[in-house]
Amino acid sequence: MPRIGIVCGLLGMLLLTGRIVTAAPSETNTAQADVPPEFVIPVRPAGAFQFLDGDRVVFVGDTLIERAQNSDYIETFLTARYPGRHVLYRNLGWSGDTVYGDARAGFGTAVEGFEQLRQQVHTLKPTVIFVAYGGNSSFDGPTGLERFEKGYHTLLDMLEATQAEIVLLAPIRHEDLGRPLPDPAIHNESLEQYTQAVSRIAAERGHQFVDLFHDLTKPEGTSDRKPPRLTENGIHLSPYGYWRMARALERGLGIIDEPWTLTIHPGEQVVTATGDAREARLEGFQFGPGRLKFSLTEKRLPEPVAPPAADRSCLLAVKDLSPGKYTLRVDGQTVTTASAEAWGKGVTLRGSPDLDQVEQLRKTIMAKNRLYFYRWRPQNETYLFGFRKHEQGQNAKEVPMFDPLVSELEARIATLRVPPKHDYELTRDK
Repeated sequence: MPRIGIVCGLLGMLLLTGRIVTAAPSETNTAQADVPPEFVIPVRPAGAFQFLDGDRVVFVGDTLIERAQNSDYIETFLTARYPGRHVLYRNLGWSGDTVYGDARAGFGTAVEGFEQLRQQVHTLKPTVIFVAYGGNSSFDGPTGLERFEKGYHTLLDMLEATQAEIVLLAPIRHEDLGRPLPDPAIHNESLEQYTQAVSRIAAERGHQFVDLFHDLTKPEGTSDRKPPRLTENGIHLSPYGYWRMARALERGLGIIDEPWTLTIHPGEQVVTATGDAREARLEGFQFGPGRLKFSLTEKRLPEPVAPPAADRSCLLAVKDLSPGKYTLRVDGQTVTTASAEAWGKGVTLRGSPDLDQVEQLRKTIMAKNRLYFYRWRPQNETYLFGFRKHEQGQNAKEVPMFDPLVSELEARIATLRVPPKHDYELTRDK
């Protein structure tokens, strides 16, 4: 009897149900009154880190964090991993910033910039905070290390008041793109020292640490093809670099995927599953001459395809087919055609509705974060809230109007993150 085997990569945690979390009603701009919030933190289960239903996750850091919004692979990975959990994500990254809040100061002082960060973080009432500093400060070299560590401790004193789970991220390595660009060896020595400093601080204060400096450059997969470079210019991650960072971040948190395998023996009416396939649903299995049909609901959406392009880590194999060409259709749409011999060895699915859906999810997350960026960092902020507000301050009332727009997209994200049932049909071509 023919046998069918499906092998898929990285799938996530159990589906849970809950309420939709929209933009926090207390989100404000820094110029508004600072009301001391009450922090309510959920009890996080022991074991590997996981996000809980109702979590409010805040990313704080420098250019590495702000530019993550341009591709949003990190948030897409995390959102797709928990399809039934409503988690709110907010990016407060600021290019060129340091642990002292220098870049956030605007026309004010670093002390004022740091105070703005405190208000912004505390107003969001986070339950999880990712902190990523060190890239900018590393240019100060070893002489700036003591000042960096002192400022980092001050920053954590402020963030720990939220009682949130705090995860410290190391800076990334300066990628060597060859000459005539400068040799990054000396800078990487400095970056490694700052990485060690962040690691020590995390250990001293009992926080989790993710070593992006070393882990981000580890080989991915077994392909003989040379992977794209991680950065655009040596220090700023490319979209592919952020895709790799999302995977490195999950590994650093101890989120490990089991290989997804599903084998169907139609003659014996037996289905065996390992790994995350135990949580997938297989329904409506039918087998006839030159035809195979079933419905499959995956545990979670697949991870986004790595830019600029990559094969999905999903292989469909159908054994012992009669000779001929066979076409696979999913929900009535043609996916691929291959010979019986090729199907027996396994055919890589380069496109599927789930991949289309996860890409739509990523683009919706990008749109949401762009609107939120306009909400917390509106253009012409000096005219709206600063020393020139006497000129256009009357327009400041329009800034909160972004809130319902953000909420609308978050409701859309809540729908897109859940994998639907798909109907698979493999038929022999006439």
